[in-house]
Amino acid sequence: MRAETENPVTDELPAELRPIEFLTENGFSILRRWEIDRVPPPPTGSYPFLVRDPHNSDQEVDVEIADYVLEQLAIRDRIRILLCSSFWICCAERHLAAYLWERDECPPGNKLVVQLLDPEEVILAARWEQAGESSRSKQEQRTLDLGGLTRWLTR
Repeated sequence: MRAETENPVTDELPAELRPIEFLTENGFSILRRWEIDRVPPPPTGSYPFLVRDPHNSDQEVDVEIADYVLEQLAIRDRIRILLCSSFWICCAERHLAAYLWERDECPPGNKLVVQLLDPEEVILAARWEQAGESSRSKQEQRTLDLGGLTRWLTR
């Protein structure tokens, strides 16, 4: 069963409006569904992608980050990255690309669950978290003057 897209992405859009297209070596193209629809990325850990096979047939594929992965990263490696972080989007996209490359087809039921991070992704997660912490500390240092009272803003 194939899920055909209702609003195909056209090359007629200006480059700055076109979503980023991830190409695999075996001819699959991966697009982020929310970029096509021009909405914010999903904050839930389930990411919809539009996959175009080498024959230009489109399918919607959901990639989900398993709770176990989040728990292991937090417990074993002491790394906490929110599901709304672009790290998980990158991770979901990489796992989908690897699946398409290795199997040359979309996952069964058009759903893929990320159940394990490879060592490179764990290292990337640690760096991602550190980068997030440094930018958060700069944000926390901004102040807002309310009638002579200074108030620290935190997010």
